[in-house]
Amino acid sequence: MLKNYFKIALRNLLKRRLFSLVNILGLVLGLFCFLVLQAFVVSEFSFNDFHVNKDRIYRLVVQEGSGEYETYLAPGYAGIIESNFSQVEAADRFAGYIGGGLVAIPGTDLAFKENAIGFVEGDFFQNFSFSLNRGSGNLDQPYTAVLTKALAEKYFGAEDALGKAISLSNQFGKADFTITGVLDKIPAQSDFEGDIFLSIHTLERPEYRKGNGWADPNGLESGFVNMFLLVKEGENPESLEAQMTDFIRQNPNTKEDQIFLQPLEEIHLGSGISDPLPKTSSMGSVLVFLAMAVLILLIAFVNYLNLSSANLLTRIKEIRMRKVMGAFSWQLAHQFMVETLLLIGVSLGLALVLFQLLSPFASELLGKPIAENIWVQPWAIGMLVMIVVAAAAFSGGYVVVLSGQFEKNSKLRFSAKDQQWGRKALVVFQFVISIGIILCTLVIQDQLSYMQSQPLGMELTQRVIIEGPEDFQGDKAGKMDAFRQRLLAQSFVQGLAGSNSLPGYSYNFSAGGITPSVPRPEDKDYNYSMFIIDDQFISTYGIEVLAGRSFNRGEAEANWNNLRKVMLNSKAAKQLGFESPEAAVGQSILWGEPFEVVGVIADYHHMSLREEISPLVLLAAEASGYFTLILDNSNMSAQIGEIEKIYKEVFPGNPFTYSFLDEIYGRQYQQEQQLSQAFSVAGGLAILISCLGLFGLSAYSVQQRTKEIGIRKVLGASTPSLLTLISKDFLILVVVAMLVAFPLAYYATQGWQADFPYQAGFSALTFVLAGVGSIGLALLTVGFQAIKAAWSNPVESIRNE
Repeated sequence: MLKNYFKIALRNLLKRRLFSLVNILGLVLGLFCFLVLQAFVVSEFSFNDFHVNKDRIYRLVVQEGSGEYETYLAPGYAGIIESNFSQVEAADRFAGYIGGGLVAIPGTDLAFKENAIGFVEGDFFQNFSFSLNRGSGNLDQPYTAVLTKALAEKYFGAEDALGKAISLSNQFGKADFTITGVLDKIPAQSDFEGDIFLSIHTLERPEYRKGNGWADPNGLESGFVNMFLLVKEGENPESLEAQMTDFIRQNPNTKEDQIFLQPLEEIHLGSGISDPLPKTSSMGSVLVFLAMAVLILLIAFVNYLNLSSANLLTRIKEIRMRKVMGAFSWQLAHQFMVETLLLIGVSLGLALVLFQLLSPFASELLGKPIAENIWVQPWAIGMLVMIVVAAAAFSGGYVVVLSGQFEKNSKLRFSAKDQQWGRKALVVFQFVISIGIILCTLVIQDQLSYMQSQPLGMELTQRVIIEGPEDFQGDKAGKMDAFRQRLLAQSFVQGLAGSNSLPGYSYNFSAGGITPSVPRPEDKDYNYSMFIIDDQFISTYGIEVLAGRSFNRGEAEANWNNLRKVMLNSKAAKQLGFESPEAAVGQSILWGEPFEVVGVIADYHHMSLREEISPLVLLAAEASGYFTLILDNSNMSAQIGEIEKIYKEVFPGNPFTYSFLDEIYGRQYQQEQQLSQAFSVAGGLAILISCLGLFGLSAYSVQQRTKEIGIRKVLGASTPSLLTLISKDFLILVVVAMLVAFPLAYYATQGWQADFPYQAGFSALTFVLAGVGSIGLALLTVGFQAIKAAWSNPVESIRNE
């Protein structure tokens, strides 16, 4: 019997090719979009799940008296925690990216610039479940390192890297590290990133730190590590949290602070949308993508419902004939259900093939490696199966219910008008979702364009960035001077500055405890971003000096540690209590010792407009982390080639790398760009699926009105009047959908924009574009069928009827 059902179902689908094609195409697109977005959601929810001890690992977060949350803590607290809280099995410190520099392979000429180098606890790879390809990964001893398999092969080829040494030159100088472990590839769903991990015990050696007192791993002043606590089995984290809060409040300086233990599983998305603790991604964005996946799939199934109900009217004779031949109602029901399952099954199969083929492009679009993740979570498979089965059952059941109206004694009878209103409601529902997604896309693009077009308070164009050397091989000051002089001697070099970080990257570090000469109670809650620059940085970047002056050459050469002079931005000057920039110049501020303010600059957007401008303290040094050059842009490739030649002559053994400042700065908006791209594609698919449904319904409408159209043409109706006749009902539905979608999209995007300190607001043009675009697409979709009917031979239409 089942075999017979499938034969009949296949015959019916092939007989009604247009109906089948439109339905299958709509379902394939909807299911494909659902699979991609669901894979993204699964990827986000899978972060850090691979750690065996994930249920016992917590990140230490401090809420300061000001209400701000701090995750970068002083490393010395690890020992205090282990000594005073027996519930803690281990306190692991993680200082990412502070060890970046030049990696050389002893005995060879190989040298590589590596940035993803951090310091970790000795037992880090015993407490966290990263897969070790070789070795123990033990970092209890100083001058030991663990690196990834990819880097091991890059440095040593087919040789075993275990026990070999690498020479690292970075901000702490030059030292050799012995490899104790080789990692397999770090999972994509890891919030811990890095290529080389060094023992944090190395920083205990003063000869290694070379005067960088802030990096003392036993220090309690500078916060540069994330602290992860491995809590013993059976211990209550809430109780430990309360005890630790009571402990730190014994100190007068931290009596208003509070400790939070954030579960490892929550550091990526948090515990929910309203979770205030710091996290690396957005739960709200993930839920938006999940909702969008379900809504687009709903649009596809709504298409099926609409087209099936319309197509059912063409099968009246078949249904009645089968009833006359003795078919029971349950047999008809089974037949329609099998047709639905066959259609959805074929569509799902094609969608899975499409997903496998296009998943690399989807991964690039979303910025996540999604292909390998969709089947990781059982709930994802269950959700897909449940939605498909439920949709198939509902869709098939809907058709069965409609088919009941053709039975004389059926209680489930619907008039033609009822069915017509039902189809109209479903069309409106489709376009509400489609127009809403399109409108959200336009608002996201408006916000992105706004942030990228606002004045930054500095110049980015024609600025080329060269990464500074790590291994000076001799007299640093002499080589720096020689490099500067040789570059400035080139006619195409119009400016040159040095800094230890860059706009768009980060600041060098942050610091508290900075006060006016007469401290105030509120000063303990204030933090300042610290940025190390040379004497040419302000002029090279075109930053306005509001009062005082910039650093001079002698001050840069003396270094801020010895100089005791600073510059402030306007926000820092106000936070320190100065009434005006002029009032700050010449005054002293306290940062352990007095520092003289020599100048105040205008606030500029060091980071993107996603963040508020920070109170900034500028420190003078012979900064060599990055060189910023202003070039005349006449022959860029030749100029870069000449700069590379000079660089390699002055700093042999250091790889030459360059980039453009505007590109570096623009990378900060990658998240918004990916969100905009994802919404654009999803919105495009949603509107395409909706238009497919509209195409099918308009084809059915034209088919039903063939005789009417023919008679109207014979009586003299013009082509425009026929177009209006056929199109107006559908266009009215699209307009109704717009009226519903606009306020919903406005409400949704208003909440999204509220997270930005600098907002683009809403433009009437955005709503006009969304509306005109939707009406235009609907008109094109319906117009094709309308024109086809209007241009047909009326004699043929009437005769065929």
